[in-house]
Amino acid sequence: MVKNIIFDIGGVLAKPKSGYWFITPNFLNIVNKDLLNIEELQVSLKKYLYLQTQEPKIEKDEHKMFLNYYYNVLKEIKYPNCNYELANKLADDCVYNDDKFVFFDDVKPVLEKLSKKYNLYIISNGWPSSFRVLKNKEIDQYFKGITISSMYSTTKEEKLFDIFLDEFKEVKPNESLYIDDRRHILKKASEYGFKLLLMDRDKKYLESEFKVINNMNEIFEEL
Repeated sequence: MVKNIIFDIGGVLAKPKSGYWFITPNFLNIVNKDLLNIEELQVSLKKYLYLQTQEPKIEKDEHKMFLNYYYNVLKEIKYPNCNYELANKLADDCVYNDDKFVFFDDVKPVLEKLSKKYNLYIISNGWPSSFRVLKNKEIDQYFKGITISSMYSTTKEEKLFDIFLDEFKEVKPNESLYIDDRRHILKKASEYGFKLLLMDRDKKYLESEFKVINNMNEIFEEL
């Protein structure tokens, strides 16, 4: 019997407005897109994606992390006039712009229904600004607990599930459904005994070892 439902954020509840998590909503307004090679930019964004090893506990620290990140990315691709002032504007947009998250249309109505019968939680690899966005978008009201990785200096791939279960001792994995859009995270969650669903909103998985759903409404069919 399922008593708890645990959600990832990215790919499950929300998507990046630009289509890429680290190309911020105003990225191409802040830099001159005519001076960019998008393929080179994407390669550089991935190359410097050391962010999960960072440890920001407040938004100020998160901003500093992204300031250095964007400076290194732009320097790598030899963007003209690369400087910290420009990187600072990108960091501002990444950390303080709530519109970086676009919540799917089915999220609020389904969460409202589920929250009346089940205990809802979030476990996400992310940073402090996630809390602000969830609150400002009126999403946090549906959850009994929200666990964000950087607050504990670890990730779901490492020890975040252990931390979550230690903090919320009332949550028993065999009574809990965990939903993520990445198979390697579901494999990690399976070690704890969670019931599992793979969210595949873009229908990119032709086959999977996990039960696949394509939207939030399909959760009801699995309960």
